[in-house]
Amino acid sequence: MICISENSEAKDLIPIAKSIHMLVNKLPVAMRSKNKPGVRLEKGEVVDTNYEGYVLKVAIEKGDVIKATPILGPYAGLPVIVTPIKDNENNIVGAIGVVDITAGIFEDILTIARRPELYKFLPEDAFPK
Repeated sequence: MICISENSEAKDLIPIAKSIHMLVNKLPVAMRSKNKPGVRLEKGEVVDTNYEGYVLKVAIEKGDVIKATPILGPYAGLPVIVTPIKDNENNIVGAIGVVDITAGIFEDILTIARRPELYKFLPEDAFPK
């Protein structure tokens, strides 16, 4: 079983971050615990195991999903979407984010994919009503 806490180290986060990285077709993914630096993945590989991540920290502090475009760091100028990770008691233990290297096209595609005329190509339970 994979279990993370607010003190998880980068090596503990890699399996989860890697799964999400693959799920989003290898868009860059960053993940950290509340109290320790985390991990960055790009192109199927771990590229950093000591990643602080300013936007990750903001999501942890605020406890909300953050959509922002950093002005510093490896993803400066690229939109990121970051969400806090909460445990069963609703305590924030970390954050994970995806970098939209398409500079916004990824989010546009999600909006387009929700068009009702496309529903005929999907199973009935693909989208909640």
